Amino acid sequence: MNEYSNDLSEEKKYYKMDISTEENDIKISTNNTKKNVAEPLLDRSSVRLLSYNFFARPPPVNTNGTDYKDERLKDFIEYLPDFDIICFQEMFTTFNDRKHRMIREGAKAGLKYYVSAKPPSFFSKCISDSGLLILSRYEIVENDLYDYFLNVSGDCVSNKGILYAKIKINNRYLFLFNTHLQSTYFDESQSNINCTIQVRTRQTEELINFVYNKLLLIPREQIENGCVLIVGDFNIDFHDNKFVKTRYAIPKYKISEYELFRKKLSKLGKAIDLMDKKYNEHLYTFGNNDKPEYDQVLTGKSELNLKQSLDYMWEIIPDFELEIYKSGHYKINNINSPEQSLKNDEEEENDKINVLYGTFKVQEFLVKNRPYQQLSDHFGISVELSLPSISLSLNENSSYSIDIKNIK
Repeated sequence: MNEYSNDLSEEKKYYKMDISTEENDIKISTNNTKKNVAEPLLDRSSVRLLSYNFFARPPPVNTNGTDYKDERLKDFIEYLPDFDIICFQEMFTTFNDRKHRMIREGAKAGLKYYVSAKPPSFFSKCISDSGLLILSRYEIVENDLYDYFLNVSGDCVSNKGILYAKIKINNRYLFLFNTHLQSTYFDESQSNINCTIQVRTRQTEELINFVYNKLLLIPREQIENGCVLIVGDFNIDFHDNKFVKTRYAIPKYKISEYELFRKKLSKLGKAIDLMDKKYNEHLYTFGNNDKPEYDQVLTGKSELNLKQSLDYMWEIIPDFELEIYKSGHYKINNINSPEQSLKNDEEEENDKINVLYGTFKVQEFLVKNRPYQQLSDHFGISVELSLPSISLSLNENSSYSIDIKNIK
């Protein structure tokens, strides 16, 4: 345990965030003209990515009278400089401004690009957005949002879905999918439990179809030199723990829900579970409450000591020989510049975004001298990506845009 530590409109708005020296004095102005500002490149040998269910549910929802949402957010701000890309789940906007505060504080810490889930439409049955948010130190050049068809039980008020961001890291791209799937509430009836699992199984198919259709629109060369990651709170317990009755919800498959999900993901190509890759097992990310230093306040009584592994990072390496890609009119760019043709194998490897598997960690975010022991009821998970080399040589007069791009 020591290792714990639907396309958008073509018309896009570019937002420039001006950050003054005074606290909380941040202004966002709609300005379609990018302003190039000289700024040194980040002194990073890798890109640090975090996925975190922050448990910032909208009011008046709480576990034990209070979830200390504002206090926990203030504590987490100190960790913002430690990461280059953060994928949040349960960062809801309904009846509060916490998501906007996190965005502002992220900008102060250098994570100046963000994409956020939209509030549900006026005609929606949901009263809350999906709670998804991506902050990035690198430019988000494209994004999209997909809403799952159905949410049930306690999740029916949340418009759960998938938040996609194409992030430019030097001269390569990270294709990042952040999601939060249907929860299962084990204090409910067996029929309700079965229903939540069946809905989640359907959502996984929607997720895979969404990722597949996105990949079809991306030039093959960008994918081969970049990285495809699907991260978030999947609510699929690797251990299936003592609630083996979850298997009754999908009896026709005769395998665990985790194995079913992994099997479905393999339709896209090679699917690598980064936690499994690092440890050859799964550490707990939720309901690990058997030690006094772990959460005793935020987790509901029915969920204490469940000891579940619900949060994942999946790397997808598409197999372009699969029939699904051949039949999908895949965009392939076979035109190489003279400089690209002269690259040797070693240079090509250095020019890619690679997952550094050994850097995967479960981030507990424990605190002391607070009425709560953790910054969320979940642990976060993180990994580092190799920083691709820059084919363009930069001098002191070189500049690049630090405008925030927020596409609504």
